[in-house]
Amino acid sequence: MNETKALIDPENEASTQMEEAMKEAEEHKLRFEPGQIIEAKVVLVRDEAAFVDLGGKSDFAIPVTELSTVPVTSAREVVKEGDLIKVMVTKANDDEKILLSKRRAEEEEIWNDLKEVFQNRKVVSGLVTGVVKGGLNVNLNGVHAFMPASHAVLGRTAELDNLVGQSLAVNILELDVEKRRVLTSRKSILEEERRKIEEEFFQNIKEGERRKGKVTRIANFGAFVDLGSGIEGLIHISELSWNRVKKVGDLLKEGDEVETVVTKVDATNKKLSLSLKQLGEHPWDQAVKNFVENTVYPGTVVRLESFGAFIRLAPEVEGLAHISQLADRRVNNPEEVLTIGQEVQAKILKIDRGSRKVSLSLKQVTTDQEKQQLDEFLGQQEDQPFVQNLGDFLKIKKKSLV
Repeated sequence: MNETKALIDPENEASTQMEEAMKEAEEHKLRFEPGQIIEAKVVLVRDEAAFVDLGGKSDFAIPVTELSTVPVTSAREVVKEGDLIKVMVTKANDDEKILLSKRRAEEEEIWNDLKEVFQNRKVVSGLVTGVVKGGLNVNLNGVHAFMPASHAVLGRTAELDNLVGQSLAVNILELDVEKRRVLTSRKSILEEERRKIEEEFFQNIKEGERRKGKVTRIANFGAFVDLGSGIEGLIHISELSWNRVKKVGDLLKEGDEVETVVTKVDATNKKLSLSLKQLGEHPWDQAVKNFVENTVYPGTVVRLESFGAFIRLAPEVEGLAHISQLADRRVNNPEEVLTIGQEVQAKILKIDRGSRKVSLSLKQVTTDQEKQQLDEFLGQQEDQPFVQNLGDFLKIKKKSLV
């Protein structure tokens, strides 16, 4: 009777349960180690913390600061009762103090993922959070990383501010898990994208096309124009205007929107030559329409060379009278018969529109005049013998020369 009573004595039963609970807690404590990641069930959520069950008699609190890799104001923003979450044991010592962190567990998983990405040369998405000295700060799903400016853009690094707030595909150049150091780059990704864009662009563009673009750079020798997607062409200073241009900046400045003509496509070297002046008709082509071959026009001698004289027929049109076409006698030097600034009558022998050249003759003006005079004289002397008429004409011509 006493033995049976002793077996069911409440005090003995409570003592046994306490021993079992302590033994279970001891077993749990021995099983946990700092850095260990375990699964826990959320049993209670408050603003300041979430309480989880690890399978023992006690629940453990996780402060709101340890629940997420991003700042939150309440634990309710992250978890709810009944959730199964992974947590990291951050402290487990002999005084039975156990600290848990969901944030650290997530970070560890992220680092493991980044390690796998790095080892397999995969691409990962990163959010640019700011511009710092030498490059960009990038958030890789909660992990802070750095991207050098030279690996952020292909062009000028002055445009880094435009990347803040953007999610970019990046490669991991360096990864040190122990030091928590990550170095990222998007250079190879951009180069591959640019290669595809350039390949398609140069397959479609043709010489003679008109393309609009924006002036990106001004140089002494010309202006660079972005035709889209960062593909630039050069307008050489000689292609800015039909008139002489001393300085590129006199006509263009950075940021100008322009329409150009594609004059040359070098698909192998990815180079484009552009022109502004060829948008319109050459002034010579327009002006020469007013002139006709085998017709005499007034002109001004503007230049003398050993081979002939250049005569201006109009502001945009000059012609060359070869030395053999200056007079009806032999001329050794144009200066024998002409002076710069002299007004003359010149006959157009030929208009070469392809090379924009005009061939002139002064000699034929005189010859034509003499022929005209002869025709007029003969017309007046139709009833006289030819020999008598010719003799009279020569006498008249001789008197005119004197």
